[in-house]
Amino acid sequence: MVINDRVYGKIKIESPLIVELIASSPMQRLKHINQSGGPVFLEPSRDITRFEHSIGVWFILKKYGANLKEQVAGLLHDTPHTAFSHVIDVIFPTSDHTFHEKFTEKVIINSEIPNILKKYKIKAEDILIKENFPLLEADLPDLSADRIDYFLRDTRPDQIFPDSLVKEFLDGLFVKNSVFYFKNRSLASLYAILFLNAGRLLWLDPNSHGSFYLLATVLKRAMEIGKITLDDFFGTDSQVFEKLKKIDDELVKKYMCRLNPATKFIYAEPNEAEFSGPNKPRIVDPLVETSSGLVRISKIVPRLSEFFDHYKKTYKVLHVSEKK
Repeated sequence: MVINDRVYGKIKIESPLIVELIASSPMQRLKHINQSGGPVFLEPSRDITRFEHSIGVWFILKKYGANLKEQVAGLLHDTPHTAFSHVIDVIFPTSDHTFHEKFTEKVIINSEIPNILKKYKIKAEDILIKENFPLLEADLPDLSADRIDYFLRDTRPDQIFPDSLVKEFLDGLFVKNSVFYFKNRSLASLYAILFLNAGRLLWLDPNSHGSFYLLATVLKRAMEIGKITLDDFFGTDSQVFEKLKKIDDELVKKYMCRLNPATKFIYAEPNEAEFSGPNKPRIVDPLVETSSGLVRISKIVPRLSEFFDHYKKTYKVLHVSEKK
């Protein structure tokens, strides 16, 4: 199997197990789950899917030497994502935006995936324990395959930095004791700074925040009046959106009509904001190889710590209103 990926180019997949898993229904469903959730309605160029991100995470894990079980876990890690991705976290808030992870076992076990894994002598239970896969998932501010891919992928539609820099980052990353690190301090600094700016431009952008709340308001109302249920979220974005379009309710109609590219949001003062709420100002502080071992770039370049602290305080809570 060959996949033409927007970040890594042509990816050749030779493992029969990985090919079979890609063809499974939970993986194929991810082709119809947008990575950004709400913002794609306001900015159609943000057409990245959970499917392509999952392929990218698998590619990163394979490239940096993860074993087969961790590659499988990486490929399948987003299968429990609900329709509209992290919009669900506005409806059912969690401190770390991980509501969907409650359904990992349900989605995987109740599918053909366990039988596929069994053919290759892997137990489904073996890939469900997140803590067993440190290259796939790592707590902030560390790098992980998931974090590396969504950063490189989400920045592609707007070409926030050139393709050549993607290659430079990938060539400059290494793994030791299941930890990602750089050997070049300048590259580590640049990665950290660009990651923060990607957050400001994409994940913490007013359009992102506003569209999340528009869509979440519609979904909460639809659930309140019994027009959709939690089970509907395990369909696709378009399936749920079609249901929403048919609801004869004033509040639903009021917010649905704003989910289009003509709607733009801007930051607002707290007392003037239409939508206010907590957000997740993500920061990476990459490890760098030094003569004394692996050291965070903020210890090597102390002014980065001030930059990080200011960023977290500034974007911890967002206040937005529609631009008139």
